[in-house]
Amino acid sequence: MTKSTAKPGFYSWVVWFTGTLFYFYEFFIQVAPNVMMPDLTRHFGISAVQFGYLATFYYAGYALMQLPAGTLLDRFGARRLIVVATLICAAGSFLTAYANAWFLVELARFATGIGSAFAVLGSFVLAAKWFPTHRFGLLSGLVLTIGMLGAVAGEHPMAVMVEHFGWRQSLNILAIVGVVYALVTWCVISDHKNPLNQHRVDTTQSFKELLSNVLTIMRQPQPWLLAAYGLLMFTPTLTLGASWGAGFLMAAYQLPVASAGSVISFIFIGWAMGCPLFGVVSDRMRLRKPPLYIASVGGTICLLIMIYVHLPSLWMLDTLMLFFGIFSGAFLSSFSIARELQPPKATGAALGFMNMAQSLGGALLPPIVGIILDILWSGTFQDGGRVYLLHDYRYAFLIMPLETVAAGLLLFFVKETHCVEIK
Repeated sequence: MTKSTAKPGFYSWVVWFTGTLFYFYEFFIQVAPNVMMPDLTRHFGISAVQFGYLATFYYAGYALMQLPAGTLLDRFGARRLIVVATLICAAGSFLTAYANAWFLVELARFATGIGSAFAVLGSFVLAAKWFPTHRFGLLSGLVLTIGMLGAVAGEHPMAVMVEHFGWRQSLNILAIVGVVYALVTWCVISDHKNPLNQHRVDTTQSFKELLSNVLTIMRQPQPWLLAAYGLLMFTPTLTLGASWGAGFLMAAYQLPVASAGSVISFIFIGWAMGCPLFGVVSDRMRLRKPPLYIASVGGTICLLIMIYVHLPSLWMLDTLMLFFGIFSGAFLSSFSIARELQPPKATGAALGFMNMAQSLGGALLPPIVGIILDILWSGTFQDGGRVYLLHDYRYAFLIMPLETVAAGLLLFFVKETHCVEIK
């Protein structure tokens, strides 16, 4: 068997799966504040804008590290960086659990964002380096599936855990899990035993060469178009799933927080289904853009119904959330295009640029929604926290379907790669 025809073996799958578990852990931490929102606002006496800035601090750290994370992964491989990043996330959870002032919670979220920057990129880089190109669509979809399962666990199960143990003790448990995972990762992942020699970590690249890769990407129009598409499609999912979705459902359907978290989790279940499904379809069609159009149109329809139609039954609401997640998951093909437009040595930098744009959207949209909610707030308090009415949420949420429509329009200017690396 030649180098060019070598097939990934069992160890390749073990390495990739172990690294991808960090994305599960990171997404669990990312969405956890959604179900902690009532506890955090009461305990610290904060407004909607301040709670929205919690996401801003997270994604500011996340965005800040995207390009450095991509280039560092290209230079050093995934093993050491995933271990260090996991420990940073665990430290962020510990700091949040013991914080006695809101600025410490914000600081902890900023640190957690820095560590989380290596999660999806590390998984993507492992997929790119341990598997052939035509497998990337499937594997990147499975990465998102595992991440969304973490998001599901961060909604209803996390809400139940908070109800039983309290929010501080729940965060301590998350931190301990992170430390254990870091030890497992150090023992399992290797960056230097790859049978697919053409995809081995290139530790000979200098930082000057890595910087050159980044500058080359930033001078091209296609990465900017793809990054904008990802930003516009991804932020509605995060706004609902990690910040304001539970509060909206509590106002619209008078659900308790655990039940609201359970409904929101269907978005991430849909992502877990849609990401690999559309990845496989895209790989087999040898076309990347059709799934992106489907994501934009389907996501817009679901958002409009979700925000402005009062559904008569809970199962219909669950189903709508599920389909919104499925459509949203199709946007992952934009990552495949970004990777195929660049040479293998710039894989991490290209994917980091994409992820940076998404994280900027995650930093900006939740506080914008919070600002609108505070402007519309009637002045009502309940148990020390502000109460926002249904029509407040509907006005504030209008920005989300506008984003998905804009994303679809951008696709007319995106190049189709036909699932082939363009040299």
